[in-house]
Amino acid sequence: MIDPMLPNHRSEPDFMPRLRRIFADGLPERVARMRRGLDGVAAAVAAGVPPEADHLEELFLASHSLKGTAPGFGALDLGTDAGTLSAIAQSWTPEAPPSPEGLERARYLIDRIEAACREVIVRTDAGSGGEATPDPASTSRPQ
Repeated sequence: MIDPMLPNHRSEPDFMPRLRRIFADGLPERVARMRRGLDGVAAAVAAGVPPEADHLEELFLASHSLKGTAPGFGALDLGTDAGTLSAIAQSWTPEAPPSPEGLERARYLIDRIEAACREVIVRTDAGSGGEATPDPASTSRPQ
């Protein structure tokens, strides 16, 4: 790993722990954004009207950004689940809203994402930096 450098070219040993802390602290809001987006989409579908683009976008952006950042902090399963949710959300449009099964799959993924976020927060609070230890059982997931 390259040592993080300050502008005056001194090494800053607390740089990565601070970044992990910022990442972990932002996870609850990311999950809340996913839930708000999905709740808005689900409410529209239940009412028989097209979902608003804002709700679709909120769900997509929150999951897509987590897909990209989580692996950099060692949370590979979190990144994978966020990527799956991102792809699902991207396939939905006001003209092509989700099916009830699609909504359930998205809820399931958000629940998994939330649990993984809690694990990252606990590891970060414990000082292990939030980096996940590979778990062979985590490679099998229902589709």
